[in-house]
Amino acid sequence: MKETKVEEIRKLITVKPSVVVEKESIDNIIKIFIENPVTRAVYVVDKKNRLQGIITMQDILKKVSIDFSSLSSIYADSSFSSYNIASSWNKSNAEDIMDPEYYFVYDQDPIEKAFNLLFINKAGEIPVVNKDEEIIGDLNIIELLVLWYQNHNKSGD
Repeated sequence: MKETKVEEIRKLITVKPSVVVEKESIDNIIKIFIENPVTRAVYVVDKKNRLQGIITMQDILKKVSIDFSSLSSIYADSSFSSYNIASSWNKSNAEDIMDPEYYFVYDQDPIEKAFNLLFINKAGEIPVVNKDEEIIGDLNIIELLVLWYQNHNKSGD
């Protein structure tokens, strides 16, 4: 059986990765997540489109300090005033919340490598870069699930 490479499945769900520059506002990053619900991560790049860091949905939630412990009161309060949102996020940008300890794969890497990195990092997406670490795409965990499902149904298991 042929070994599947990252490039063979990375565009099944996400055709274009969500990319921002280091000075991008948190507000715009939140809009990216809202407008693209399948997005699990936003990638921070420099002026040459080289990967500098990763921002996950969890990073955003930590930054805006949403208190989910009082979710039940949200339903009783239509103004959502029960959310405790910190005001510091207005002054922050991508480089303030990105994780500079990033991980990535290349198009020619086997899917197993991508899966292991996703699993180890508890991530929903992984960036795909070229030899210069310029971001050329991403691999969404759902794309791996699609591959598994297709292979599972082919084998008749």
